[in-house]
Amino acid sequence: MNNNIIPIEAIRERDIDLLLVEELTVNDEFSKWFVKENNFPKLAQNNGAWRSISDYGLGETDILFSYYSESDKKIFILIENKLDAEFQNQQYERYIKRAQKYVADKKCDESYVILVAPNQYCINQSDFEIYTDYETISDYFYQSASKRAKFKSDLLKIASEKLRRGYQAVNSVPVQRFWLKYWQYKNEHFPQLIMKKPGIVPFNSDWPMLFDNTLKGIVLYHKLSSGHIDATFKGFNNEVKAKLMQKLPENAKFIEHNIDFSIRLITDKCDRTNDFDSQREKVNKGLTKMEFLRQWLIANRKIFK
Repeated sequence: MNNNIIPIEAIRERDIDLLLVEELTVNDEFSKWFVKENNFPKLAQNNGAWRSISDYGLGETDILFSYYSESDKKIFILIENKLDAEFQNQQYERYIKRAQKYVADKKCDESYVILVAPNQYCINQSDFEIYTDYETISDYFYQSASKRAKFKSDLLKIASEKLRRGYQAVNSVPVQRFWLKYWQYKNEHFPQLIMKKPGIVPFNSDWPMLFDNTLKGIVLYHKLSSGHIDATFKGFNNEVKAKLMQKLPENAKFIEHNIDFSIRLITDKCDRTNDFDSQREKVNKGLTKMEFLRQWLIANRKIFK
C-alpha cells in the first residue's frame, strides 16, 4: 500500500466528536493535559464525556466533559467542536446560558465553555473566549510513542488541512461597511486607542478590539449588540483580581469569564448591520467610555503591573 495515501479523506465534525469523546472518557493523561492546557481546575477524577447533549431548550452541546477537581468540585466543560460550519445565531450565548443553568441547578459546581476547531477557524472568530485548536491536540498525540496516538494525530491533521483547502471567511458587506466607518471615526476622534484596520469582516463580527500598547495583557472590547465596554485582563493572577474588585471606577462592574476577567461599563447598544451614520452618537458614547476606562487603567496601573 502506498504510504502517501491518507487514511481518511472525508473527515467530518462527527468523526472528531467521537475521537474527543473517546479520549476524554478513557484516556486520563489526555484529559489532564486538556484541562491543564486551558487553565481549568486541576483534574482529580474523570467522570467521562458525552456527545450531543440537549438541555433546557437552549440548543445542543457537542461534547459535555465532567470531572472532579483536586478541591473536590464537580466540573462541567461544554465543548463546541467546529470543523468548517458557520456558528448558528446566538450559539455562544446559548452555551453560556446552559453552563450557568447547570451550576444554578446544582448539577455541577463550576462550568466552562470552550471551542475546539482548526486554528484558522479559531483565530477568525470572536465569540468563544477560550479555544484549543486541532493542531495543538494533534501535536499532543504525535508526541506519544504509540501507533494509535499517531494515527489520531494524523486524523486531526487531515481535518485541519480540509479546512485550509476549503475555508474562506465569508465577508458581510454591511457589517464590513460599519466596521470601516467605526475604524475611521475612531482614528479621527480617538487616535490614542489602537485598532487594526478591518479587512474581511464576517457577519457575526460584533466585538471591535482596541488596545493601548502601555497596557500589556489588557484588551478593550466594544461589544456592540450588548452595549458593553470591557477591559479584559488576560493571564493575570487572583491577587490582581482581588485588588481590582476592591477598587473599580465609577459605575463599573467586575465580570468573571471562564478564565479571564473584565471591568465593564454599560453603554448604548449598536447594530453592526445598520447604517453607521445613524448610530454615530451611540458609537461616540461607547468610545468615550472606553477612553475613560483606558485613562483609569493607566492611572491605576500599579494595581496590576
